[in-house]
Amino acid sequence: MARLLDWNRDFGVFFCTQGISNIGDAAWGVLIPLYVLQLTHNPLQVSAVAVVEVAANALLQLPLGALADRYESRRLMIMSDIGRTLLTLAVPLVSLLHGPVLVAIYAVILPNAALSSLFNGASGSAVPMLVPVNARAKAYAWQESFESVAWVVGPPAGGLLAVAFGTGPALVLDSGTFLVSVVGLAVIRARFSPAAGTAQEGLAASMRAGLRLMISDRILRRDQLIWGLYSVLGSGIVLGLVYVGTHGGKSGGSLVATLAVAAYAAGSAIGTLAAGKLAEEAVRPWYAAAGGLFAAAAGAGIVAVGATATILVGAAAFGLGEGFLLVVHLTVRARATPNGYFGRITGIAGLVGQVTNGLSMVWLGLALRFAHGTTTFLVLGAALLVVGVFVVLSPAVPVPAVTEAE
Repeated sequence: MARLLDWNRDFGVFFCTQGISNIGDAAWGVLIPLYVLQLTHNPLQVSAVAVVEVAANALLQLPLGALADRYESRRLMIMSDIGRTLLTLAVPLVSLLHGPVLVAIYAVILPNAALSSLFNGASGSAVPMLVPVNARAKAYAWQESFESVAWVVGPPAGGLLAVAFGTGPALVLDSGTFLVSVVGLAVIRARFSPAAGTAQEGLAASMRAGLRLMISDRILRRDQLIWGLYSVLGSGIVLGLVYVGTHGGKSGGSLVATLAVAAYAAGSAIGTLAAGKLAEEAVRPWYAAAGGLFAAAAGAGIVAVGATATILVGAAAFGLGEGFLLVVHLTVRARATPNGYFGRITGIAGLVGQVTNGLSMVWLGLALRFAHGTTTFLVLGAALLVVGVFVVLSPAVPVPAVTEAE
């Protein structure tokens, strides 16, 4: 990592400031449902906020990803984060003024989702624009590892602020970290210029071109299929870990549940770093993806044993496999995406991700309700194993090798 930051000052700034911003996002992701529950004492209201946010993100990912390809990405990210700073300040401000906080939360969901979708589409070009091809696996590894660490650090930091100042005022943490992101992006020297001709292309035509590329390109199609299958099966893993950690909510074992989620996040961080240490030219990416699936499958099987120690070990192993698979997925996607399409491909992947995450929550919720924890995790492990075998046995789709010149 030190070598990467030494010779790439812009990526170092981007990596560090976005990592800090992720800590605020993680705190917001826990504090908002907690605050809604404190205000209403109604879990359906928490679900409603989540559903509105997921639906908005799903609808906006593709068009705003296409829009991001038409303009200078760094400038779009700065504009998005300035807007998100103001929006996230609205909720703690209304709280301090004793105003209608729940109304304020609902009011910021849609514009915040729009700005987040625009930022995500624009940020899809950041690593490809800032980092040479032969260093991208390491760059993605450190970036995703820091995001996992953010989910270990952010929620407790938000919780401590909530205890000290109240949940509403604690939400200002996310606003502060957005400002850190703005400053970091402002001092980056590189300019993420759009590809020639994209600004003249109609938005609908641009979206269609992105979809055609995702469907027709064999590398992108297979990469997204593998990650999508994993996401349907395992992206709702936190729900499962909370369920088994608390024995279905009957034992009050919140400590085990929170430790399991922390172990999962720590395992994910280790998995991303492990993937980054593998030189791209020395590994077959599809076999590497299968290895991540096999590790996650083993973790699910260990969790199924049900003892406290096995839940923690299995959660860490599952996170390790997921983190490893994620870096392989992002590296292959960046390798196969032509310049000028990063926003659209990122937007399409985000849309698919919203759908697959929702499907994962549905099947895991139903399985935990009717089959309970052990059977659910055994089924999850077996399904991931099948997907891994499918990846290994599928006809080879060669990914171009990385050269030193790149």
